Amino acid sequence: MNSSKLLEEFVDFSNRLRDSLASRPEVAGLVLVGSTADLARVDEWSDHDFYVVTTNGAAESLRQDLSWLPDFDDIVMRPRETDHGLKVVYANGQVLEFAVFDDVELEQAGANAYNVTLDRSNITERMATIAQKSQPKPYDFDTEFEVFLGQMLIGIGRARRGEVLIAGQFIRSYCLNRALGFMRYWVKPIADTEPKEDNLDRFRRFEQQYPELGAEIEGILQQPVEAAGKHLLDLVVRVGRDSLSDKHLSQVHVVRERFGWI
Repeated sequence: MNSSKLLEEFVDFSNRLRDSLASRPEVAGLVLVGSTADLARVDEWSDHDFYVVTTNGAAESLRQDLSWLPDFDDIVMRPRETDHGLKVVYANGQVLEFAVFDDVELEQAGANAYNVTLDRSNITERMATIAQKSQPKPYDFDTEFEVFLGQMLIGIGRARRGEVLIAGQFIRSYCLNRALGFMRYWVKPIADTEPKEDNLDRFRRFEQQYPELGAEIEGILQQPVEAAGKHLLDLVVRVGRDSLSDKHLSQVHVVRERFGWI
């Protein structure tokens, strides 16, 4: 399917969703979020992300009865993931991720990109406040770096104990999350990709903003868990060579010495 046709169908689903909800008096608003709001990011793998806001006391009935969704009869999966949120899968593999809030619950949500397409309860103004509150806290590099090294110690220790699966979670998820934060903190993304950054998730679209680093990190992650940890640490030290203080390097030395990586 060509990109214009794909976008047309994507927007059509969003419009049908809005129209269905607009016909229900208990619905106070619809907020499209993520790539559903930022159409420049839509491709064949994009899902539909959105928040539905109802009058107080009506949200649970919409979580239970999904007949308000377009193409309801084609739904094949509908797991309840959180108190407010569901994931819906259609027979063609299309995915929806959404939350339904009572009006008084909307402020529990977070958002970066969003688009209010139905507003019966001052949703637009409230979402602007929510998006502002969702901005990340000021970056505390020293704390992030020490947590990174602590997670490295725990992860590799568990690998040497033979707990390879949980070790992989530490290295390939927890430590990587911090390492991606360092890269974003130290290195400018390639030109004109700044809008691609997701301030709620460091992993999202990293390869589009840092293609060479992304490829190198992917290669590291394919290695056995201890080698992956060692080389991820080496990468952090190399990329941060002009930013790491003697104190930081002495902390790195503790980890390397502990595992015989000297």
